[in-house]
Amino acid sequence: MNDSLRLADIACPPLFPPRHGYLECSRPIDEIADGPNGGSLKITNRPGSQCILKCPTGYRLEGKFSKICGTTGEWIGDENGTCIRYPQPKLQCPTSVNVELHPNETETTTVRLRRPETDVSWERDVQVEPYWVKKDSFALPLGSLNVSYSAKHPVSKLHTECNFLINVLPGSPPRVDFCPDTQVYTIEGRHQSVKATWEEPVFSDNVGVSPGTDFGAGSHLITYEAHDDAEWKSKCVFKIVVNVNPEQQQQPTAQSHFQLPILYNRFYF
Repeated sequence: MNDSLRLADIACPPLFPPRHGYLECSRPIDEIADGPNGGSLKITNRPGSQCILKCPTGYRLEGKFSKICGTTGEWIGDENGTCIRYPQPKLQCPTSVNVELHPNETETTTVRLRRPETDVSWERDVQVEPYWVKKDSFALPLGSLNVSYSAKHPVSKLHTECNFLINVLPGSPPRVDFCPDTQVYTIEGRHQSVKATWEEPVFSDNVGVSPGTDFGAGSHLITYEAHDDAEWKSKCVFKIVVNVNPEQQQQPTAQSHFQLPILYNRFYF
C-alpha cells in the first residue's frame, strides 16, 4: 500500500518529440482521471507509461526512439531517432526524340523509347500520359507528341514529373557536305605502292573512316556511305589514281626482278 501511494506521486516530465515527428503513448488506465467536476482529462506520465516516435506521411524514422517512464520519475530508453523526409523519386526523362519515316513508310513509323531512369518500380509507380506510350513500341504519324512521365514513391507518396517531345519527321538521307575530288599519285623509286591521304568526306551525320592506306599502281574507287537510324543513306565516291614513274617502266636487269602490281577497280566501303 505504501509502495502504491509512493508511485502515485511519481511522474515523468513532459516528453517532446523531435522535429517533424509526433509521439504515440500508452499509459496505465487507472492514472487517467476526470478533471474537476467531470471536466477535461488530465494525463500524467506515471511509471509504466511508454512513448514511441511516429513520423507523418512523407517522412520515415531513422534510428530508434522508444521511452518508458521508470519508477524514479525518469524516462528510460532510446531517443536518437529522428524523422527524415523521404527523397523525391528519381526520374530522368530523355531529351526530345526525333525520328524519321523509313524509306518504305509514308504515313506512320514505329517508335521505340528507352525507359527513363528511376528508382521506383516502372510497372507499379510510374504513370505515362498518353498511357500507351508505356508500351515497348508504338506507331506515330508525322508531327509532334508531348509525353509526360510521373513517378510516385510507394510510401511517402511524393512524386516527380518530367516531359519531352517525340517529333516524327519526313524521311531524308544524310547530306553530303564535302566529298574529295579524284586523287592522283605517282610511285617513285623502287617502291611497289604509295601512301594516299585525303581529307575525309563530311556528312550531316559524320562517320569515322581511315585514310592513310598504301595503294599499288592503278585506279582505286573509294566509297563512303552514311546512314541514319531510319535507314536513309548517302554516298560519297571518289578515285585514287596511282601512276608509275615512266623511268620505272624499263625492263628489269638480271640483278633486279622487280615487278609492279597493277590493281584496278578496288573498292573500299
